[in-house]
Amino acid sequence: MSKESKELLNNKKDETQEQIENEIREEIFSIAVRLQEIDTIIERYEDALLEREEEILSVEEVEKLEEEYYELKQKKKQLSKSLKKTRWDMIPIWMGIYAVFQFIFSFFALQLQISYQFAFWLALKIYNVWDTGIWLFYVLFFLIPFFSVLLSLLILLKIKNRDKKKIFGIIFLIQGLETIVTIIIMIVSITR
Repeated sequence: MSKESKELLNNKKDETQEQIENEIREEIFSIAVRLQEIDTIIERYEDALLEREEEILSVEEVEKLEEEYYELKQKKKQLSKSLKKTRWDMIPIWMGIYAVFQFIFSFFALQLQISYQFAFWLALKIYNVWDTGIWLFYVLFFLIPFFSVLLSLLILLKIKNRDKKKIFGIIFLIQGLETIVTIIIMIVSITR
């Protein structure tokens, strides 16, 4: 099969997919209109019942409308799920929050301060028990950036969904680059 025929086939698939999606959107719209109609009818019924104590609909009719409303809501929900999802729709909330946290946490000024405070605190605790020299402080100084990247790597390896793994891979790559820059700055700050 030639390249042109493959492209033509892909274009036809895309067109039929778009047609299907348009039909689904139209159906969702018609369901939404019917839901509004039912909602209006029930509101009128409730208003008439409360204000004039008059039943403009029978109990059976109200129950049928409520059943229809529930069924249409379910159908609308199912149709909405069947629409093509974008990459942004596939990103879980926890992943977005984790990305923001890691981007802020991996910022060199913040991580430099946190690493320094952590290394100083833990080194003092260890020096009370065991005199190791200055090398322990340097190891502890780089421990937080190492664990931060290690945690992200473990999460990346744990994700099974291919699309989510790609998205988290991008987050991991950005965090990794930011951490490398931070480590270089940390090394420069130590050697001064």
